[in-house]
Amino acid sequence: MTQTKPPWDWEFDWHLTNRCNFFCEYCHPQIRYVLNRKHLDEPTPELVVRRFDELGKVCLVHMSGGEPFMFPGFVELCRGLAANHFISINTNLASDDVAEFAERVPADRVAKIVAAIHQPERELRGLELDAYARNYLILRRGGFDVTALYVLYPPLLGRFAADLDRLRELGVDHVRAKVFKGVYEGVRYPESYTDEQKALVLANSGEYVFNRPYLDGILSFRGQACTAGVTSFKVTVTGDVRRCASVPTGYGNLYDGTFRPADVNEPCPAKRVLVLSQCLSYLVDPPVRPEQGVDPDDL
Repeated sequence: MTQTKPPWDWEFDWHLTNRCNFFCEYCHPQIRYVLNRKHLDEPTPELVVRRFDELGKVCLVHMSGGEPFMFPGFVELCRGLAANHFISINTNLASDDVAEFAERVPADRVAKIVAAIHQPERELRGLELDAYARNYLILRRGGFDVTALYVLYPPLLGRFAADLDRLRELGVDHVRAKVFKGVYEGVRYPESYTDEQKALVLANSGEYVFNRPYLDGILSFRGQACTAGVTSFKVTVTGDVRRCASVPTGYGNLYDGTFRPADVNEPCPAKRVLVLSQCLSYLVDPPVRPEQGVDPDDL
């Protein structure tokens, strides 16, 4: 069976802002350290749109942070990018701008919206889950492909079922669970989930195909040819373009117009990968071939 070629030529995983209205305990340490502290001088939406248009390629721009909706002029940014490109977003939906986004950005140019729940953080900040559900349903009813995401941080395993029931009561009908990647109480995950916990993860993965490889320990593709750096790229909050999240080889800067891609596919040098979905999408000959495109909730 052959895959349908996606309607974009290049993919960019863009960490567009360090601004965030949450401070989740299980956020990646390197990201959590800089949230709301460093590099808060984002470029204008007009500059970013122009730089992507100047590439002469149709792009899929995955946007994460931080919280993308806190990027100054985010709705205008998305509207501008959607004119000639496709976007996907990893968001917590704790924004008053979701309705405006749904009204002004064409749903057929948004490949995916992954809406992280982060329920303990909502409770800490006095945010009602009902508000999350309202924004989720605005997007669903607007024709957007939106999925609720629940990160299975070890302390949350015992409450996951009750939280899931509450989400369903509120009409959040498309929920997937994702492995926690990191260290908890001195133990590294996802390697340290028990068999019972692994079963819980897999039973609630939905169409998210990457939990299984993470749990199986597929975390290195060293020496295998990869298209990262040629047709897929990581963009940092300062605009620097790198090969991927795991390999910091640089290709100039998107914001100042010096970005230039590599010409040929190179073997992966990483001993351990950070974003498995990127590898399985970008390897020339992956062991598992998912649907086209990186899943934004793995970023």
